[in-house]
Amino acid sequence: MTAGVGETGGRAAAEGMSGALGWLGGFGRTRRGALITLVVANALWAGTYSAGKIALQDLNPVELNALRFLIAALVLAPALIRGWRRLPLDRRSLLTLAMLTLLGFVLNKAFEYFGLALSTASDVALLISTESLFTAVLSWTLLRERVAAAGIAALVVGMAGVYLIVERGVIPNLGGAAGSGRIIGDLLVIFSLLLESGYTILGKRTLSQAPPLLFVAATLTGSLLVWLPAGAVSVARLGMPHLSLAGWLGVCYMALVATVLGYWLWFRALAVVDASTAAPTLFIQPLLGAALGVWLLHDSVTWATWLGGGLIFASLLLVMRHERPRRSKPDLAATLVELGESAP
Repeated sequence: MTAGVGETGGRAAAEGMSGALGWLGGFGRTRRGALITLVVANALWAGTYSAGKIALQDLNPVELNALRFLIAALVLAPALIRGWRRLPLDRRSLLTLAMLTLLGFVLNKAFEYFGLALSTASDVALLISTESLFTAVLSWTLLRERVAAAGIAALVVGMAGVYLIVERGVIPNLGGAAGSGRIIGDLLVIFSLLLESGYTILGKRTLSQAPPLLFVAATLTGSLLVWLPAGAVSVARLGMPHLSLAGWLGVCYMALVATVLGYWLWFRALAVVDASTAAPTLFIQPLLGAALGVWLLHDSVTWATWLGGGLIFASLLLVMRHERPRRSKPDLAATLVELGESAP
């Protein structure tokens, strides 16, 4: 291919992507279009667990995160370059951003994808919903938000659901070496969600100083200070990984579709509808994510898995119902939605 043909093809691809994003952006400016956009964003996020599981067949979790976030950061770089002056740059704010980067895109993603490597896509998709419960607990303890009976009930119901998913029944059952590995993976994912809840708590204050998409771009890009050296060490020790076509598709889906396009659609829609309207669409992600794991990867699920997922959803409904009368003041549920949380 000649340089002229390559440049022409590149311009055509860029114009095509620009046109597609412009069409999606225009579509999301009406309330109905915004709701459909929220559904699409959650559907895109739902595919991340299966895509990650496929990519992990060719990469270890460190290499996967390094490559995924590098690709996403390169695509988000123009937005970060244009908007960096809107970020708080005093010493205290920079330390907060560093802590958020560590919690949200380094430690959280390390535990999540090491857990996914051991567990199943369907387990992780269902467990991801518990982040809202951990966020509520941290808000009670760290932000001194009021504890209500409905909140305690939601926590108990949600934890019962987590137990059923992890143990695959009422009676603990390790199920041999493979079962033990899956349980360890589930526990790593649960710990990652606790870390991401800390990201949400700290991000609640930062959101008042920077637009959410810029905030995500800054913390994601900052995580490369850890992921790129870690990925280089992994390659030096284990050799250059060989990605299959399926592996590349999985990585590109996670970087371009789930991270870049998913967050862009999410925040575009939130400019039209409020957080309380957007919150119910988050239920799409774990349900569809688990279904995709069963369909694409043939994940094994039991009655306890689905019952546990149902209990987690019921607990989230209790939290949302409790938050609705107090919507007159900024709350953590709105912050969770504004950050696009539960996004993988």
